[in-house]
Amino acid sequence: MKQGVHPADVDAIRRGGLPGDARLAALSTLARTLIEKRGRLAESDQGRFLEAGFSSEQILEVIAVVAASTITNYTGSVTRPALETPFEGFAWDKPAS
Repeated sequence: MKQGVHPADVDAIRRGGLPGDARLAALSTLARTLIEKRGRLAESDQGRFLEAGFSSEQILEVIAVVAASTITNYTGSVTRPALETPFEGFAWDKPAS
């Protein structure tokens, strides 16, 4: 839990679920919705995020993180770099779609 996210919450997100914490669940839902809707958020999507205690500026931060993650994931999928030793314990064998 070094970065403030409980390992059980990370596992839940990896399985397509939501973290137990309501704020983290709202954050995860917004990020997933951005990806699924290709950035076309409805007012209700934004409203749920704001109701969880986030600001409208933080929506832009989530967009920036999703964009950076997308570029990183695409690059990794194409180049298939070796996983560095300190991160081997966090390897994620997600099935290819």
